[in-house]
Amino acid sequence: MGAMSGLKIKLKMPATVVISLDLELSWGMFDVAYGEELLKMARWTHDTGVPNLLGHFSRTGVSASWAIVGAMMRKSLPDVSGLPEIRYPHFPKDWFTYVPKDGDESDHPEWFGASLVDLIRKTRPQQEIGFHSFSHVILGAPEMTRERAVAEYQECARIAHELGIPTTCFIHPRNAVGFLPELREAGFTCYREFPDLPPTNLEGKWMSIRAVSADFLGLTPPVFTPFMKDGLVCIPGSLRVRYAAGWRKHIPDASRSRRLRKGLERVRKHGGIFHVWFHPENLYAEWPRVENVVAHFLDDLSAMVRNGEVRCMTMGQITDEFLSANGHAASMAGASNVKA
Repeated sequence: MGAMSGLKIKLKMPATVVISLDLELSWGMFDVAYGEELLKMARWTHDTGVPNLLGHFSRTGVSASWAIVGAMMRKSLPDVSGLPEIRYPHFPKDWFTYVPKDGDESDHPEWFGASLVDLIRKTRPQQEIGFHSFSHVILGAPEMTRERAVAEYQECARIAHELGIPTTCFIHPRNAVGFLPELREAGFTCYREFPDLPPTNLEGKWMSIRAVSADFLGLTPPVFTPFMKDGLVCIPGSLRVRYAAGWRKHIPDASRSRRLRKGLERVRKHGGIFHVWFHPENLYAEWPRVENVVAHFLDDLSAMVRNGEVRCMTMGQITDEFLSANGHAASMAGASNVKA
């Protein structure tokens, strides 16, 4: 996994907030929780969750980075016979076993969302569209092969070209980062990472007492600065807005809101990036609890932007600024890391 090594070049940032969204529908959890409840949640996200979120962004004048599973950006499943096969211990079946081979978005909105991409592109202020892999394979897992990773990246780049979307931001499924030089070679320029996570750690393992306590107690989240790694701009994540199911439903909404407000206050005072992220699917459980938390956060953020206290930028905008301010050193480091 040489993709995780390399010289880091950092850039000091003024107070900046970025919101990234991992849009997956059923692709995000079919390998660990396939069933009617997953499909119901995905249909709700397609029909209600995403339109509601876009309404909040439009109402508050906030832009976000939407990292979308490439296959769900289609109206139906394209030919995937050429993709190198990958199997995991927790899911030894063919990766596309549950995906409808026939039919399209009209009868399987839990899997496909071409109309959602159009809706996001039409929303104002302008939203950024990025990628969350092509088929939500776990790119940082030990079982992942370079051949499948490259194929996933190339499929995303192909879709971007067809839709006229820049290959700017990429977010790895389950936050399992891997094959960064290959991601850069596919044309992408930035990604999200978590400094406290080992590179092959899966999202489900991030259950430390510290993280759980922080959510329940409403502790202040960290702020970060972007840095160059393996030729890509890394924009670290600060705070995940958790969904309200299982043990997470016991997190008081006041604690969720308190963490978001504390993050805004910290970045306002000290600068850097406060990077909030969640899945649109997170709004489903015990709706409208989490949606209300997000809506109040956007209201607070919008007011601070209007007052000139913070900036709100997409991952792509941060990357452009980073490369413009530190372009020469960044390009030299990127070339050096790719050759290493």
